Amino acid sequence: MKGTVFAVALNHRSQIDAWHHAFQQAPYKTAPKTAVWFIKPRNTIIGNGEAIPYPQGETVQSGATVALIVGKTASKVREEDAAQYIAGYALANEVSLPEESFYRPAIKAKCRDGFCPLGETVALKDVDNLTIITEINGREADSWNTSDLQRSAAQLLSALSEFATLNPGDAILIGTPQSRTEIQPGDQVRILAKGFPALENPVVDERDITTRKTFPPQPHPHGTLLALGLNYADHASELEFKPPEEPLVFLKAPNTLTGDNQTSVRPNNIEYMHYEAELVVVIGKQARNVSEADAMDYVAGYTVCNDYAIRDYLENYYRPNLRVKSRDGLTPMLSTIVPKDAIPDPQNLTLRTFVNGELRQQGTTADLIFSVPVLIAYLSEFMTLNPGDMIATGTPKGLSDVVPGDEVVVEVEGVGRLVNRIVSEETAK
Repeated sequence: MKGTVFAVALNHRSQIDAWHHAFQQAPYKTAPKTAVWFIKPRNTIIGNGEAIPYPQGETVQSGATVALIVGKTASKVREEDAAQYIAGYALANEVSLPEESFYRPAIKAKCRDGFCPLGETVALKDVDNLTIITEINGREADSWNTSDLQRSAAQLLSALSEFATLNPGDAILIGTPQSRTEIQPGDQVRILAKGFPALENPVVDERDITTRKTFPPQPHPHGTLLALGLNYADHASELEFKPPEEPLVFLKAPNTLTGDNQTSVRPNNIEYMHYEAELVVVIGKQARNVSEADAMDYVAGYTVCNDYAIRDYLENYYRPNLRVKSRDGLTPMLSTIVPKDAIPDPQNLTLRTFVNGELRQQGTTADLIFSVPVLIAYLSEFMTLNPGDMIATGTPKGLSDVVPGDEVVVEVEGVGRLVNRIVSEETAK
């Protein structure tokens, strides 16, 4: 896969039924009104015949599904036109640890190495009534039909393309039922569906895997962009949250990225769009099971981003969700990378945001709840970080609404200055 793999949660009737009572309670209080999206990053992607790594001490579940493969650039596609943008479909396995909550990003459950086997693309007209079978060691372990999905493949493409431009090679995993098949080291997992070549993968104890899938160093936006929520105590307090006990990490798709001196669109009919000045760490070499003491050896350098958010679209499912954080062009980022050696102490840098020349936000990386070394050690414990991957480390207190016509400047001491202008939907057309 050369594109981004998006996936949808809670898209099967059995999931909605299983979570119905919980979704009436805190912190949810209501069932989701829109599709619940997440991203399977590039370290998760493996092909037919490659091994699914099994993390010691965890419960691992196979999630047989289908991936819609995008055939041409898709933006704001109507459901009735979706077929024109679909190159075909492929069998997929959305491998996961058990889902215990939908309130926070499930990165440790969803984003582990090898947790997204993908098969060959087949040019089928649709997959709206397809039976998908999972075999374990030659015996059928599960079977379900796509007619029980809440939203069809065409509806999903339309919903996602409303806010995220999809590119050829991008994929959408269309969902899984509540019941999944537990797998163990030594198992042979085979996924079958009419019209598709089988997708078959062995399950191997991750301690027995000596080589990791590597990716050539890429300038952004092609690396995985991981971002931190609530990583400054003052910002958590500003939003009336307790500081998190472990990093709240989510992923951002490449469609969100834009450059210096570019524009970002404020959608019509919203009440609150805010900036977030952030220090971005760029990974320089492959990192897996890196200790906190050695973490800085894996840093290539630093850059600056402005991680805009549309808080009107926030729902308490995989928070912060893609409709809030992964809209087209809502993450301006400098293209230049300041070498690590030029920043002796990344834990002592001042961040500032100016709106139309007025200082609105100021903080220091000394107040990071989880430092750069801690973040690298935390992430590399369960996923391989590759050269070009990036970690946006969070934003301090000082958020405010921005509107069309505003010029927003974010600065990180010693790293750079990033200029962005807010425009309306009408101006952007």
